[in-house]
This record gives sequence, C-alpha cells and structure tokens, in this order.
Amino acid sequence: MTMNAEKGPVLTGPSQEVLDIGGDVQTDAIVTPVARPVPVQTSGRLEFAARCPECRNWHRHVGLGERRAPCGTRYRLEFKGAA
Repeated sequence: MTMNAEKGPVLTGPSQEVLDIGGDVQTDAIVTPVARPVPVQTSGRLEFAARCPECRNWHRHVGLGERRAPCGTRYRLEFKGAA
C-alpha cells in the first residue's frame, strides 16, 4: 500500500488574503480608517471638519484624501458614496 502525501493545515474561517489592483496577493494589508467630513465655509476658504476615528476629537482640514490629524492619526477624508 502506498502512502499519500501529508496534507497541510486546513484554514478555517474567511481568507486573510487581499488582492491588490495588480493581482498580487497581499497577506498583511494595511487598512486606512475613513472619516466622513462636514464642509465648513470660513470667511476665506472651504474647510472640512471630521471626527477622528482614534481620539474622537474634531479636526479641520483644507482638503480631502489621505490626511494626518494633529493627534498623529492617519485617516482618509471622503464623503459617503464617493468612488
């Protein structure tokens, strides 16, 4: 009788792999938190206020996208439904 090759460990639960745009598999993907901005019109410009996902304080920014808050937290400012 011949012996079959040993099976590797069976993973349970959802896969931890994330596909990036290039199709490569990443196992340690970094997820940037998203903060939803509130537009604030000042006398000189349009700013965006958002509640920080880390310290829960309100921070104001002059633009959308990847931002670093005064407390040091990095998050992404984007409106709900933005693609």
